[in-house]
Amino acid sequence: MQSRNNLFTKISKGDYEIFKIEEILSYEQPTKYIVSNTDYSSDTSLIPVLTANKAFILGYTNEDWGIYNKGKCIVLDDFTMDLKYVDFPFKVKSSAIKLLTPKINVDLKFIFEYFSFLNLSSNEHKRHYISEIQPMFLNVPPIEIQNNISNFLSKLDEKINLETTLLTQYENQKKYLLQNLFV
Repeated sequence: MQSRNNLFTKISKGDYEIFKIEEILSYEQPTKYIVSNTDYSSDTSLIPVLTANKAFILGYTNEDWGIYNKGKCIVLDDFTMDLKYVDFPFKVKSSAIKLLTPKINVDLKFIFEYFSFLNLSSNEHKRHYISEIQPMFLNVPPIEIQNNISNFLSKLDEKINLETTLLTQYENQKKYLLQNLFV
């Protein structure tokens, strides 16, 4: 975590081209992707229903219309400024979400990581994206550097996920063994 912060601190202070966020990201209101039935299923073969907060996947729906399937995007909760990087088809629960996509010469995963570094947050219950986030300025390195950073951080995320899965499996094995120790 510390090295990620160091990396983005160097980038934010680096001698790179400066852009307003509105120049590098497009946003879309999610109205046409809002789920109509909030009685969610736990069947993971269905379409996930997302929110940008800690719950992220609220459940699954069998609604086969109004699905966001345009590719990768950042799902940003306009009130809390929580954000998630999404690379699969989905529906959303609320119109309080902004769907952010890259404009030309921008690596979306890089921008997501940059936003995570900025630690956007608010205590006010209001919409923030258009008034506060879009006009922000970011130092943005060339696309080749963005891609390298994005690929490296993605590989780290994959490794963390793998190790977390292994840890869970070991904990389950330990639990099983302890339960059967004195049988």
